[in-house]
Amino acid sequence: MLKVLQKEVSGTGNLRAIAFLMVAIFALSWIPIFFRFLEEEIGPFSTAFHRVWLATLLLGFWNGIQYLKEQFYSDKSVQKNPYTPLVLLQLLIAGISFAGNQLLLAWSLSQTSVANTTVLTNMTPIWTVILGWLIWNKSFDNIFLIGMGVAITGACAIGIEDWQLATGSLQGDGVAILAALFNSTYLLPVEYLRSHLNSTTILLWTSAISTLFILPIALIAEIQLFPHSLSGWFFVIFLALICQLLAQGLVTYCLKSLSSALIAVVKLLIPMINAFLAWVLFSEVLSFWNYVAFSLVLLGIYIAKSSSLSTKN
Repeated sequence: MLKVLQKEVSGTGNLRAIAFLMVAIFALSWIPIFFRFLEEEIGPFSTAFHRVWLATLLLGFWNGIQYLKEQFYSDKSVQKNPYTPLVLLQLLIAGISFAGNQLLLAWSLSQTSVANTTVLTNMTPIWTVILGWLIWNKSFDNIFLIGMGVAITGACAIGIEDWQLATGSLQGDGVAILAALFNSTYLLPVEYLRSHLNSTTILLWTSAISTLFILPIALIAEIQLFPHSLSGWFFVIFLALICQLLAQGLVTYCLKSLSSALIAVVKLLIPMINAFLAWVLFSEVLSFWNYVAFSLVLLGIYIAKSSSLSTKN
């Protein structure tokens, strides 16, 4: 693994992107934990709404400051308008896809186990490869596909002991699979957008568009939209800061150097980290089978990372 990283970091900055991606993955692993902490105060759709609207507010303030600085200090004669029709279309697709992912994730968490939801919503690599090949004309070599398959097998094995077969759980599992599809249709356009816009601008647009789509669903489906305690507000603020601004911001940044397919595969670490967090916070037991599954995920990511198509040079 070290030799692969050393080869790629020369003049490319991929090592920094990989480090940032690891931080993002750890931050994203806290999403079901925050949902569990907030379930006594607000519903899952309200939780998803707070994640994006608070991020939109903070990003809007930050981007506003940057815009004013550019007006005073930059050379307007060389500025170009980056918002072409294609860029605007990709922003719209990314924003709607992220909203769909968050709504389906919230719905799945209310219908099936956290283990099932976490594993199935991170089946994104399958959809990323299929859609990338069909729509974005991407190619994938055998090394990457083998690594993806091994990592997916490990991720599925993590939650196999907790797999539920009741009708309600099957419905939640199906919703979780759709959430993974929406996650793919978010990553792929953002990968394109990183050649035209900076990461904070992309995150602002996608968060704002997601807010507009999630708000009416939350108003219709939820009884309580806002937390009623200070601890509830503490958790929704940290959800926005850690899981949206930090995690999604770093994922967006990394798409400049790393392929969306590789990022989707590395996100298979999330079920593994979730299992450890549940062990630490909720005393959930980790079996020998869990450790075998963790090893498969790590092996699969290593193989996929060894592919020449995983990074951008």
